Amino acid sequence: MLENINISFGNGTNDTDIDPGWRYVVEGIELYYTFIVIALGTVGNCISVLVFFTTKLKKLSSSFYLAALAVSDTGFLISLFATWLNSFGVSLFNTSGLCEMNIYLTFVCSFLSAWFVVAFTVERFIAVRYPLRRPSMCTVARAKIVLASLTVLALILYVPSIWLAQIKTHDDKPICDLNPQYTELALVINHVDFVVTFILPFFMIATLNAWISLMVWQLARIRRGLTLTSTHIRRDSNCRLPQHSVRSSGSQTKVTKMLLVVSTVFLCLNLPSYVLRVRLYVQGSESKSQQENLPILQHVAHVLFNSNFGINFVLYCVSGQNFRRAFCSLCCSCTRLRRRTDSSQVTGNGVLRAAKKTFKSGSFPTFSTLLP
Repeated sequence: MLENINISFGNGTNDTDIDPGWRYVVEGIELYYTFIVIALGTVGNCISVLVFFTTKLKKLSSSFYLAALAVSDTGFLISLFATWLNSFGVSLFNTSGLCEMNIYLTFVCSFLSAWFVVAFTVERFIAVRYPLRRPSMCTVARAKIVLASLTVLALILYVPSIWLAQIKTHDDKPICDLNPQYTELALVINHVDFVVTFILPFFMIATLNAWISLMVWQLARIRRGLTLTSTHIRRDSNCRLPQHSVRSSGSQTKVTKMLLVVSTVFLCLNLPSYVLRVRLYVQGSESKSQQENLPILQHVAHVLFNSNFGINFVLYCVSGQNFRRAFCSLCCSCTRLRRRTDSSQVTGNGVLRAAKKTFKSGSFPTFSTLLP
C-alpha cells in the first residue's frame, strides 16, 4: 500500500531500468486502464449494493458480506482516483490532510476487502459442511456483528499509518512522501499489513475453497443419484416427492459457486503483487540483468491488483444466477415506475388541457343544471 507515497522497502529497481519506449507504453496502458477500472468499478459496486439491499437477496446473510465488500472496494477506488488525478497535474493527493487520510483509507479498505472475502468464505464453509446448522449460524444478525467488528478493528489497527506521510517540496511542487521520522514505523506497518492482508487471508481462503469445492463436488454426485432414484420412484408409484429441500439445496449451491468464483478471482488478482513484494523482501543484492524485467512485472501486478476492486459486479453477473435475476427484477421495477410516472404526467396534462378548453368555451355547469 505504501507505493502510493513513493516508498520502496526492498532492493527492487525503479522505472529508469525500463527502456524509455516500453516505459511510456506500459505507463500509458496502466494510466487509462486504471481510469476504466475506477469508473466502471465504482458504478458496478453501487449497483451491487442496490441489488443486495433492495431485492429479495437482502434476506441472505451473504448479501451483507458482498454489499460491505462493494463499499470497501469503492473506498479503495476513491483513494486510487485521488492518486490517479495526480498524473494529470491535479494535486488533490499532494494536499496536507488529504495525503495522510488517503494513505489511511487505502490501508483500511485493502484490509477490509481481504477479510470480508474471508468472512463470507468461512460462512459458506459452515453452510456446506454443516447444512443443518446453517439457519442458526449463518444469519443476517451474525453477519452484521462480524462486519462491524472487522471495520472497527481495521479503523484502529491502521491509525499509526496517518503519521507515515507528509507533504514535502520537490522542484517547487508539493508531493506526498514518507515522513523520515517514522521510517522504522513504516517498515513495521508494511510488514504487518503484508501478513494480515495477504498471508493469513490467502491461506485461509485457499484452504477453505479447496475444502468447499470438494464438498460441493461430493454433494453434486449425491444429488444426481437422488434425482435418478426419485425419477424411478415416481415412475413406479406415480407419486411426487417433496421438492422444497431440493430447491433450497440448489439455491445454496448457486450461492456457493458464485462466492467460490469471487474468492478465487481475489486470490488470482492479488497473488502477482504480493509475490513481487516477497521477492523484494528476500532477494538481497542481485545483478542488474536479473532485475531488468522487474519494473514491467510491477506495473502488470499493480494493474491486476487494482482490477480486483472493480471487477466483482462482472463476476456476480457471470457466475450468479440469483444475482442476475435480482438485477433484472430491479431494472424492471425501475422501468415500471418510470412508465407509471410518465402515464400519470400524461393523464394530468390531459385533464389540464380539458379544463383549459372548458374555461375558454365558457360552458361551465350552473347551479340549476346541477339540481335534479
